[in-house]
Amino acid sequence: MKCAVFSCIGLGDGLLALVLSNNLARNGHSVDTYHPFLGEMQELFPHLPLLSRKEGTAFLKSYDRLFIVYEKLDWMQNILERALRDFPDKVTVLNPIATPNKDYPFWEGGRFDGSQPFVDNLAAFCRDSLYLEDVVKDNGIILPKHVKKHSFPRRVIIHPTSSRPGKNWSKGKFLSLAKRLELDGFEPVFILTEEEKVDWPEVDAPSFPSLCDLTYFVAESGAMVGNDSGIGHLASCMGLPTLTICRSRLAANFWRPAWAKGEVVVPPHWIPNLKGMRWRDQKWQHFVPVKTVERAFYQAIGE
Repeated sequence: MKCAVFSCIGLGDGLLALVLSNNLARNGHSVDTYHPFLGEMQELFPHLPLLSRKEGTAFLKSYDRLFIVYEKLDWMQNILERALRDFPDKVTVLNPIATPNKDYPFWEGGRFDGSQPFVDNLAAFCRDSLYLEDVVKDNGIILPKHVKKHSFPRRVIIHPTSSRPGKNWSKGKFLSLAKRLELDGFEPVFILTEEEKVDWPEVDAPSFPSLCDLTYFVAESGAMVGNDSGIGHLASCMGLPTLTICRSRLAANFWRPAWAKGEVVVPPHWIPNLKGMRWRDQKWQHFVPVKTVERAFYQAIGE
């Protein structure tokens, strides 16, 4: 059977969607995965074709099954509208939402469990709804032989940004945490895009020629600390222990990196989030001290 998996646009979204693609491929299906930039990592997924977005929707008819992870962007909405109109029997729409006891995907016989990580939900979907026999949490990534996982165990990846500023822990606290870790013999390394470096002159963040080179660097590190972001998922699927700083326990339970051991830190539940006083949404960073994050980091790495 020829399948297409359409992922949301983030790095973490793509790495997660590949769990579905990998399980379909392991069970004998031909699978194309559509994502705007994961094709840059094609050499790390030799058995899983990674395709960028195509113009139009005529290509949909060439597939026997269409798996679409719901997203509101125009391109995805065009794909979804055409698929549901012309090929409804082929379509499975997955709508991952962290809220428990809600209707998540549009498939019969299964729901996402908002209290479990998305990666575990995807594996359960493959097993319990698609009835695949050979199911794993692995997304199929394969590192080249010259990359030695965790060869720099004291190097800690710090990713202080994300897709939205409201998801980010305080800049000053990230810098303070890095100093504390450095004093304890760790080598904190900030990962930033070239555009983000302008706002972080205090750190000497490395540059990477490609997404593959970034992956190799992360894979050879010892641990990762950051916001809810794709770098956390990349680190986790490389086997690194992760610490995710998140503004919501609900979101953390569902979206946290969960391939390898990980911890999450969230603000206290008693912080008011009433209409007109949404401190937990808007000022949550003030309620997550550096000492709390530092303590959780040592729990994550088992020290």
